[in-house]
Amino acid sequence: MSTRARYQFGCLTRRKRIRTEDVWQFRFYETTEEGRRCRRSRIIGTLVQYPTQADALRILERFRLRLNLKHRFARPVTLDALVDHYVEQELSQLRYGTQQAHLCSLKRWIRPRWGACLLEEIKPVAVEQWLRSLALAPKTKVNLRSLFHLVYQHGRRWELIDGNPIGLVRQRGGRRSIPRVLSVLEIRLLLEELAAPYRTMVLVAVCLGLRASEIMGLQWGDLNWEDLTLLVKRSVVHGRTGDTKTEASRLALPVDPHLAAAFEEQRKGSLHTGLQDWVFANRAGGPRSQESILSRHLKPAAVRAGIGKIGWHTFRHSYSKMLRAAHVDLKVQQELLRHSTVQSTMNIYTQAVSEQKRAANSLVVAVVSSAQVMKQDGLGFETLPG
Repeated sequence: MSTRARYQFGCLTRRKRIRTEDVWQFRFYETTEEGRRCRRSRIIGTLVQYPTQADALRILERFRLRLNLKHRFARPVTLDALVDHYVEQELSQLRYGTQQAHLCSLKRWIRPRWGACLLEEIKPVAVEQWLRSLALAPKTKVNLRSLFHLVYQHGRRWELIDGNPIGLVRQRGGRRSIPRVLSVLEIRLLLEELAAPYRTMVLVAVCLGLRASEIMGLQWGDLNWEDLTLLVKRSVVHGRTGDTKTEASRLALPVDPHLAAAFEEQRKGSLHTGLQDWVFANRAGGPRSQESILSRHLKPAAVRAGIGKIGWHTFRHSYSKMLRAAHVDLKVQQELLRHSTVQSTMNIYTQAVSEQKRAANSLVVAVVSSAQVMKQDGLGFETLPG
């Protein structure tokens, strides 16, 4: 006759030490491969680290949860314990930038308010009211809700909880303000204030719509000089190389001859020109920091040019606006910007670059790089001084 396994609470005691501080010791049973139950112990920490038993129990719960994961029990679990399990089991599978964003949101917003709560105690209306009380942008609140929902889904997969109350939490998205977009004149004024390689970086950003992490992740082998295409294969965030944001981000892009000439000038002035070398390598040959470039070079140049506040994504928004102003086919815009869609395989297309996409991209490059741009009816382009 088999007996039903019980939730193992273990025993937490204070153990005296003569030469060092007293410690908290946790004693529990462990079942060996032969089926024998053996008594084990583990030091949780010192009294300096955890002055009270309640402090030690909060840390201990994470280990106790892992100790009982092989069985499902009607045992209350706190959100803190679930978050620890999510970080340990699932977070490492995500892109580095996503990992950092999730850890920051968990540490700054979710854990301080909900960490000590049992999973069954967290209710949709309470979470909804909490999100409403935060002085954050609607998009940030949507991201918090999505992460909260993701953590609960992790708990469901591991059978730590049956339901997900965050699925009933309502949070409207949208932006507080319209994203900043630069005019053609402002782009040219900014370029005049920049020297290589930062001028080339901005050209790539505004003529191809690449994200900052993708620009930092460009290598010379990504450029095909014969058919003038660029294949975005990776991104770099905080010096760490990872995948692109989505699968659609890896599609080939047309490189206009004017932009190809800028790449060639960059290569001539670089000490690192191998196929696996970074296009915008630092002196040591490694990838540069997008945050440092923005704060030390791009923003000061924008101030000198008198165009105000900018960010890396300003160039991507500007590229998108110029495509729309040129009445480029919506499908071509989506492919040039490499946005993923819910459509099936027709959107995950071959690496070939159509002439329609090349013509649309060349139109934007011509506007940015020409000495004088004549105003075109219905396109919204400005006349620039020669």
